[in-house]
Amino acid sequence: MLEFYDIPYSSVEQALKTALNYFDISEKKVFAEIAVLSDDDVRELNRTRRGNDSVTDVLSFPALEKVTLPFSTEDYPSDVDPETGAVILGEVYIAKDRALEQAAEYNHSAAREYAFLALHGFLHLMGYDHVSESDRERMERVQNEILLKAGITRDYVEKEPVTHTGFAAILGRPNAGKSTLINALVGEKVAIVSWKPQTTRNKILGILNRKDLQIIFVDTPGIHKPRNKLGDYMMRAVRSATEGVDAVIYVVDGEKGMDENDLSRIAALSEGKTPAIVAVNKIDHITKEKVAGILAALNEFRGLKAVVPISALRGKNVDVLERETAALMPEGIKFYPEDEYTDRNMRFMAAEIIREKALRLLDQEIPYGVAVSVNKYEYRPSGVLEIDADVICQKAAHKPIILGKNGAMIKKISEYAREDLEKMTGDRILLTLWVRVKTDWRDDEVLLNNLGYDKNKDL
Repeated sequence: MLEFYDIPYSSVEQALKTALNYFDISEKKVFAEIAVLSDDDVRELNRTRRGNDSVTDVLSFPALEKVTLPFSTEDYPSDVDPETGAVILGEVYIAKDRALEQAAEYNHSAAREYAFLALHGFLHLMGYDHVSESDRERMERVQNEILLKAGITRDYVEKEPVTHTGFAAILGRPNAGKSTLINALVGEKVAIVSWKPQTTRNKILGILNRKDLQIIFVDTPGIHKPRNKLGDYMMRAVRSATEGVDAVIYVVDGEKGMDENDLSRIAALSEGKTPAIVAVNKIDHITKEKVAGILAALNEFRGLKAVVPISALRGKNVDVLERETAALMPEGIKFYPEDEYTDRNMRFMAAEIIREKALRLLDQEIPYGVAVSVNKYEYRPSGVLEIDADVICQKAAHKPIILGKNGAMIKKISEYAREDLEKMTGDRILLTLWVRVKTDWRDDEVLLNNLGYDKNKDL
C-alpha cells in the first residue's frame, strides 16, 4: 500500500505503481509513505537523522537492509505491519521548492520532476544505490525503464486539475426537509432539524468539499407569508440567498405533494436565468406510484436542469443530487478552506443546537415563540468550554413548561444540547441554561437585533 501526502501530481502515483508492477510486487504486500515537505523540513531531517546540514531534492529512509526478488512477505517476518500484513519499506520525502527549481533548470515539467524524484527515492527503499559507478548505471537503467513504461518522458506534461466552485441556494416550503438535505450533502451538522415548519430563521452556508470541487449550499428559511418582523427577516434571507448564486435547488415535500405555490415557483425557476434543480424529498415515505406522478408533473417544466427523487433523511440519491449540482458549478478557485463546512461561528451553532433540542423536546407544548441567546462562550483555564445561554419565550405561561417539574425539562434540553456540542467541538462543555420571558419578542426590533435578526444587516 502506498500512501501519499501533499503530492500535487498524479504522475508520482503513476510512476510508483508502475515500479511495483515492474518488480512484480502486489501493492497490498508493501507499505511506503511518500510526502512533500518544505525545504526547511528536509534540511531539519538531514541535520537530525544524517548529520548533514543541507537541502537534498529527495530523502529516503529504507526500513529494510536488503530487498530480494522475487518479492515474498515470508522473507521479512519481523518487518510486517500486523494490521495490514504488508512489509514496511520506508519513507520518501521530496523537497518542494528544490524540486520546482530543478524542473525549471532541466526544462521539463514539475510533474515530471516530482515523478523522477519519488521513483528515485523509492528505488533506494528497494535497495538500489549509486555509491559505485556500476550501481549508479544499474539504478539509472531501471529508473529510465520504469519512467518509460509509465509514459513519463522528458516532455511529459500533466494537465492541471480543474476546480469547480460556486453557490447553490436551497429553497422550498417550510418543513420540506431543506435543513436535513444540507446536512446530508455537507456530511456535517450545519442546520438544525425539527419536524416543525420554519425552524431555520437565518441564511446558513453549508460547504461541501471534494478534491476538485467546492459547493457552497445556502440553507434558507421556508418560503411563507410573514406574520411578524421575524417573518419579514426570514423572507429577506430567502430573497438574499437567491441573488448571485450559480444554481437553485427547490425542495418538494413528496409526502405532502405539490400545491399551486410550489408549481408557480418551479415554473418561475425553470424560466429564470439561474439554473434550477428540483429535489423531490421524502420518497421513503410515499409509494412509487406517487413519486412517478410527481416526476411526471415536473417533467413538464422543460427549463429545469434536473429532477431528482431523494430521501435526505436516509441519504438516498443525495450523491446523484450532488453530481447534478456539481455539473452547474463554474470553474474557479475555492472560496473557503477545505476543512471548513459552514460560515457560521461556534457561538451561533451553540445557540442553534440548544434551540433544536428545545423545539424537539417541547413538541407542541410551546408555540414558535422560542429563541436562544448565548451570553457566554469561553474556555476556562482547565480547558472546559463554558457556555451560558438564555432560552427566550414570549409568554409568562410558557416559562414553567420550558423549566418542567423541578427543572426536569430544561435539564433535559441542556443534556441533549451538551452531547451534540461536545461531539461537534471535541471539548468538555459546561452548559448553563436560563429561561427568560420577553413578551412578543418576534415583533421587537431591538430584541431581534440582539438575537442576530438585524433588518439592516447585509444578508
